[in-house]
Amino acid sequence: MWWVSLRRRLADWAVPDPYVTTVEKQLSEAIDNWQTDPEASNNLVLFSSPVDDTDALLERVIQSAIPEGIEVRQPLSWHQRPEDVQSIAEQFRQALADVQAEAKDIDTEVDDPDTLAQRRVMIVMPPLEQCFLRCIGGWQGVEWLRDTVGQQPQYFWLIRCNTWAWGFLNRVCQVGAYFNCQVRLPELDKAQLASWLIPFAQRLQTETDNQAETKDEDGDGERDFEDWSWGTLADLSMGSAAVAKALWLQSLRLREIDWPETIVALEDHWPVPVPLQQLAPTLPGLPDLEAEDNYVIHALMLHGPMSRSHLALSLGQGESVVQVRVQMLRQAGVIQVNHQGLSIAPAHYPKLCAQLSNNNFLTGED
Repeated sequence: MWWVSLRRRLADWAVPDPYVTTVEKQLSEAIDNWQTDPEASNNLVLFSSPVDDTDALLERVIQSAIPEGIEVRQPLSWHQRPEDVQSIAEQFRQALADVQAEAKDIDTEVDDPDTLAQRRVMIVMPPLEQCFLRCIGGWQGVEWLRDTVGQQPQYFWLIRCNTWAWGFLNRVCQVGAYFNCQVRLPELDKAQLASWLIPFAQRLQTETDNQAETKDEDGDGERDFEDWSWGTLADLSMGSAAVAKALWLQSLRLREIDWPETIVALEDHWPVPVPLQQLAPTLPGLPDLEAEDNYVIHALMLHGPMSRSHLALSLGQGESVVQVRVQMLRQAGVIQVNHQGLSIAPAHYPKLCAQLSNNNFLTGED
């Protein structure tokens, strides 16, 4: 019960400041160049790993870094890939038509839409990995977007993409030649991870009266979070916030002697009513993977969260065949399921990167 609550709270924890400052800086500079230089790029691509969720980051950046006067349009707020992947290009066309109609209504006195004075609409697109499937004709939507962005300089386009999907799309339709203004989430070092997670850890400490009854082995009721293995966490997590959160949570332990007589729900208060011990972080072991498993995992890396039907379509196999491998990977903890569909469990990401790279798959770390 507690671990479910802890996972939920950690998932909602604040976005790391280095993520915010890095993206804010690049986005502000890109918009400023676009509004002052007619030859400047009109897009910015934000790169992340397949397990890093950029929704909360983007929301915070848009609130804090968008210059005054910029109109933000999010015409396709996809959290999941459209069921009919062949309709993505048409949905893009319709979304752009809606944006153009709204922009025309905002200011009808400016005749030339390409003048710098008219450059005040930013379009936020769904993540590119949600805009295609690796199947026949599956990336027509990305090709349409690639060609259209350069033809619409009056709009600034903010595009997200995980690095695995980008590597694939760059090979099949050369997106890098069109979207050349890019920023990647920085790798968090031990100091940054510590300053980000220690406040969360401190909120989990028991109240003062409980701490006095359950002192640590060194006799101090306060656990010294600053001396924990933050350097090891930074190395194991490859600097990814999502991986670091998963590994940090796995490092928490509850000693048998500290089990309370009655389990108390954590929903109404932050502190855990018993002391949690922090062990050194470790990567979980991988099960013995078969060749078919590698293809399933690689597809989820490319496409992010996806349904079973889309996974089967991307692999060119029957859904019942794919379901067998998915079930085994779920039981091993490699794949997780939520309302968005199937996805890679962040704690397994580092070892899966090595596994696929060793088997000659194109990875986002290449």
